[in-house]
Amino acid sequence: MKRYFYASGFVVCLVGGLAFTLVLAVVNPALASGRSQDQESRAVQEPAVMPATVDTNEQPARLLSAFFGLDNDLPFRANALCFGASGKDGMPVVLSHTIAKETLQPEDFQIVTRSGDVHTPICVTLKPAQDPGELRTVLLIGEFGDAPDDPPISVQIVGDLLSDGTPSVNFIGAHTDVTPLAAGPSLVMAEGVPESEWARKTKGTACPAGIQQVVRVTWDGGVRLPNGDEPGDAERRLYRVMVKRADGSSDEINPVALAELGDGDNNHFLCLDTADPAVAVSFPAGRLVDPNQDLNPDTHIAVSRVAH
Repeated sequence: MKRYFYASGFVVCLVGGLAFTLVLAVVNPALASGRSQDQESRAVQEPAVMPATVDTNEQPARLLSAFFGLDNDLPFRANALCFGASGKDGMPVVLSHTIAKETLQPEDFQIVTRSGDVHTPICVTLKPAQDPGELRTVLLIGEFGDAPDDPPISVQIVGDLLSDGTPSVNFIGAHTDVTPLAAGPSLVMAEGVPESEWARKTKGTACPAGIQQVVRVTWDGGVRLPNGDEPGDAERRLYRVMVKRADGSSDEINPVALAELGDGDNNHFLCLDTADPAVAVSFPAGRLVDPNQDLNPDTHIAVSRVAH
């Protein structure tokens, strides 16, 4: 398990007992030579970084989803993400907060199958969801069990994976059930996008000028049309956004545009022509598929926060 020591304005990541002893001698020679064996044992077990358990909005770090997207079927091009990924399992997991990518390591994740076998990814990556606000979807690559005989059923974070916010929150201990291979993709998050990010250059398409609000929706896996194309105007009209009017009433509207397309990730921008706050998003069943060609169910999600 990785540990972080803050000394003289930098962070040292420790792996192994020898590295621990050597760095400790640099940080505090007296402690390295004067501690009892029992004290040193406790120091190894206790995390050197103690980030907050909740963020400034009192929200804990959580695993929102783990999606068994592909079983021994990652394509050859996945080798560009991780050498040897072709033919392995692919499982995107979505986190409640964007993460500090320098704290992300394969051994942070533990996958348990129905039979009780425990697996660790051979590789983890934030690609392709790397635009501002998207650093919360981690693709786990490796061997995680086989459907239908012994599929993965749960994922737990067992390492010090930290958010990039202030204060930082630690995901260690977060866990979630795995969405089975045969299930289709669902919405797992919707949030308002700060106006400062609307015009930032990203890998995906942008909302048009003149909009008044943008909502980012995140699916638990990548989504496309059954023919492989990106969603288009027909899918824009299928997205329904509930907004709260100034008089307290609610109304359902369609986005005037659909953006954040063309980058191959699991996020869409819903571009709205009203400043009335969005409170929920829905999308009907049977229109989008994951990489395993499973159709989405009817899905809806509350908007977690509204951008100002």
